[in-house]
Amino acid sequence: MTENTQKINLPWTESHEAFCYQHHIPPAAKILWQWLMRQGQTASEIEPDLSEFNAWVAKTRGKPYAHNYLKKIFEILVSCRVLQVIKQYSWKITKLLFRPLSWLNPPKKQREKKLYNHNSSYDSSPSNGTNAEQGLNSSSNSITPTTAEFEELERQHEILTACAEYQIYFDPNKRPTRHLFKFDIADVRLALKHFVLRGGHQTIPSPQGWLIDCLRECYWQDKTFGLSEFLQALTSWFPSNLPRDY
Repeated sequence: MTENTQKINLPWTESHEAFCYQHHIPPAAKILWQWLMRQGQTASEIEPDLSEFNAWVAKTRGKPYAHNYLKKIFEILVSCRVLQVIKQYSWKITKLLFRPLSWLNPPKKQREKKLYNHNSSYDSSPSNGTNAEQGLNSSSNSITPTTAEFEELERQHEILTACAEYQIYFDPNKRPTRHLFKFDIADVRLALKHFVLRGGHQTIPSPQGWLIDCLRECYWQDKTFGLSEFLQALTSWFPSNLPRDY
């Protein structure tokens, strides 16, 4: 990315933040979206090189994203219709249509406006109308998440992706998954490696529950308990001072 490109003012607004929050876009994908804004105009075709983005991330973040994670955040923007793939040259170079936010959030259709005006002509108390309007405005679009919330969302996304690499899938909307998010990604990776050592899916019928138990009990810290370990443990367990008549 050239110096001139870096100086381009970022047209990022609170509406963009609300869109990210509503569609559960993690911070890494949001950073990629902002970086793409600097590469060219929205509503136009661009051909970015994701390796350049990763090099830029390495300078600002201290280390680049893993290739699998980089592909994942790119796919998130595609699934949210921010990007439309026109031609795939390689995993890192793609010809894209970069859509503006106004296209992603189209205005209400004329029919919906007429229907709203027609319903408002009914005789109803002002309080009911006020409550209905408050209900519409209380959606997630009116909430701007904090940086800390986005960082936590990115951390949780990294945990889910790491588990998925071992074919262990957690539903982020389920309550048991909250127990998984209590642990650090480093411990999750240790538990996943121990999952393989214990036989993986062939010997563990419920990997989701086993993984959470593994994280709670730190199974990977348990050493093999053989004869030598047994004799050593027995010596330390048996009292050293015995009565003479024993």
